Amino acid sequence: FDLFAAMLYSMLVGLSFLPQKEIALEVEIGAAFLASIVACITSHPGDVLLTATYKNSDGSNNAGFGQTIQKVYNEGGGLSGFFRGLNARFFHVACIITFQLVIYDQLKQVLGLPASGS
Repeated sequence: FDLFAAMLYSMLVGLSFLPQKEIALEVEIGAAFLASIVACITSHPGDVLLTATYKNSDGSNNAGFGQTIQKVYNEGGGLSGFFRGLNARFFHVACIITFQLVIYDQLKQVLGLPASGS
């Protein structure tokens, strides 16, 4: 989040005639959204494996980690199986993470700390 905020500040302040304080909220929302996309993409394969571990038709939990990976890979059509359902995750999780990061940065500023990336 802080890296994305710093990148956006450097891009927008360099291209814009607006002072940094006037674009702070836009930068917060943009950086939070970019960070949430990265978080969704990197955490989704693990959640797919976790779901596959607990999703056995007979109710047993005998499959090992390697067998679960192989099952997801074979049934999902290769590596794309690890990213099945990512669109729904973007709508659900990305919105939550974005709002959390914006609230986090706003609370930092209320407490007298500088905005992320500034």
